[in-house]
Amino acid sequence: MHARVTRYEGAAPEAIEETLQTKKRVLPTEFGQTEGMKGVVFLTDPKTGTVIVISLWAGEDAMAASEDEATRVREEVTGSGETATVERFEVSLLEVEQADAGR
Repeated sequence: MHARVTRYEGAAPEAIEETLQTKKRVLPTEFGQTEGMKGVVFLTDPKTGTVIVISLWAGEDAMAASEDEATRVREEVTGSGETATVERFEVSLLEVEQADAGR
């Protein structure tokens, strides 16, 4: 599994919810929406206005195949005064508590 980590910085902290919603509306966040994408995590820092998006991919090839679209979408959601930086990683360990299906 691989991960692309995109850090958006420079948005006004008081507009963090609007910034987050803009990114969530445009970025592919639903399963099956982008081939090979296995999940996404949005992290926010309301004090600084920073939004970090971690997308998880079945493998390096799947992540690489999505690069052109990821660049286009990133340019679309990067707001005025914001910068976007990207890093790519191999996921060495992923543990997530599963939601209780009975609830």
